[in-house]
Amino acid sequence: MSAPGSLSALREATFDNLELNVGIFIKNFRTTAVAATDAATLLTSISAAISAGTKLLGATRGGGNFTVSREMRTPDVDGLRYRWKGGTFVDSADPQLSTTLVETTPENFATALGGSVSTSGKLKIVKMPTALASAAYLTDLCWIGELADGRLVMICLYNALNTADFTFTFQDKGEGSTSVEFHACQEKFNDYDYAPFEVIFFGT
Repeated sequence: MSAPGSLSALREATFDNLELNVGIFIKNFRTTAVAATDAATLLTSISAAISAGTKLLGATRGGGNFTVSREMRTPDVDGLRYRWKGGTFVDSADPQLSTTLVETTPENFATALGGSVSTSGKLKIVKMPTALASAAYLTDLCWIGELADGRLVMICLYNALNTADFTFTFQDKGEGSTSVEFHACQEKFNDYDYAPFEVIFFGT
């Protein structure tokens, strides 16, 4: 007879598969990342991005979330008594990454607003367009996290746009913060094969 509690999914590999810590958000990074074939090479690319600073979304507070909301439909057909394999359709999918930024920079404001930064002498000016052009979308927004055994996992949204209302929160004895919620968008209106995101696991 087995010991009480032995019926469990716990195994040696369980702790290797735990995702640890907060990870990092990097924009317009997918092409660089997929050129890496393992976690060590990807870490080198991430270090370069951190040093350059231009691709970082910024330091965060409270971690983040990856959500894929799906609208699914089973047609109401006479004679259909049960759910049937192949009889459910995904009408739409909404992949999103959200977090709270604690770095206050012109670039972060522009990214959150779908706007741009212009320079006038020592001034950096952020403007938000009233009509969103292609430039308002990030080519991609990637979150990269680390598993306990050193493998890396990367989630990338294609054509990412922040749709959250822009709120810059500041307080006494605290730091200013901005919450963002980026949604992935299809490149072409008739691209229905896959939702506009991908998840990649890099081996060690």
